[in-house]
Amino acid sequence: MKQCCKDYLMEQFGDMDVSQEIYGEYVASMKTKLAEADAALAASSWTQLDRIVHALKGNALAAGDNAVAEVSIAIRSAAKLADTNECARLIGKLKELEKEL
Repeated sequence: MKQCCKDYLMEQFGDMDVSQEIYGEYVASMKTKLAEADAALAASSWTQLDRIVHALKGNALAAGDNAVAEVSIAIRSAAKLADTNECARLIGKLKELEKEL
């Protein structure tokens, strides 16, 4: 478990089992959302991409993962500008962050 998430979840719930369950759900949702983000970007579906990374940001904040939340916010900004290259770069950054989970 990523240390920042462990610290945050333990502070919120005070129970390692609950923390691990929430973290596991977060990791699983990250994989799903990244695949959805790739598909939305490939289709240039900016509204869909915005929705996906908005959900990802919320999941990250709920798990205490500020790094993923910050990149998600940046993707939302790039999606609003229909900036394909920047969205692709930032989704790549999320994939790097996912490896740390």
